[in-house]
Amino acid sequence: MKKNLFIPFIGLFILAICAFYYFNQAPSQKLEAKQVPAVLFDSKDFYKNELIDIQNLGDFYIINFFASWCKPCLAEHPLLMELQSKGIKIIGVNFRDDEDNFIDWIEENGNPFEYIIRDDGSIAYEMGLIGVPETYFINKKIIQKKIQGPLFYEDIETYL
Repeated sequence: MKKNLFIPFIGLFILAICAFYYFNQAPSQKLEAKQVPAVLFDSKDFYKNELIDIQNLGDFYIINFFASWCKPCLAEHPLLMELQSKGIKIIGVNFRDDEDNFIDWIEENGNPFEYIIRDDGSIAYEMGLIGVPETYFINKKIIQKKIQGPLFYEDIETYL
């Protein structure tokens, strides 16, 4: 009879430890992941050779990771051009790309970006990039939404 009472207490003890760990670890990780890393604003624009003007961006803007070798990036490019034509500011982060290929790609397909930063992987690491393309919707330096993979019309229709 004493064995049967002991088993539920072990289960409750393990459950209490798990709950304690979850509630003490999860909130701090979530808050850190939502902030836009400062390293993005410490990088110079490729064409203008200047830092991103945060005042010029306003409260709402988009960060888009892309590469010339990325076929899904090319597929979403017209949507980025449409967003730009509507006045939405986009920071393009060119991820691990050959410079000549990147320049040719932008000249051929158009430039929807307010700023373009070339990234060797350090910004991608700070942002938690899974792969290109990847798009972050930012409001007041907080990541509101993250799209992994190419954008589709449904992802941006509220902004058009």
